[in-house]
Amino acid sequence: RKAFKKSISLIFDGKAGLAKGVDIGEGGLSFVIDEKIDAPKKLIVNFFLSDKDFFSVRVSLLNSFKQTDGYAYGASFDDVSIALKRQIRAYV
Repeated sequence: RKAFKKSISLIFDGKAGLAKGVDIGEGGLSFVIDEKIDAPKKLIVNFFLSDKDFFSVRVSLLNSFKQTDGYAYGASFDDVSIALKRQIRAYV
């Protein structure tokens, strides 16, 4: 896993939100958001790995905990392409 201090947009429960990335790896990512999301839940996350590589991926929330700046979540990627895994591996 590697630190991933980038903005992430989320779609869940028919609404959109913005989160702060914490870290990323081939299997998933973690992020912090102001809103509490009840797990288990499927979300769509949208993010840039680099300035030009944009991804929209379905994830499953695995865990969460309260922090001083919001709620932290760990999520695993669902059905990620081999190409995206390679790009994440290269990024990490």
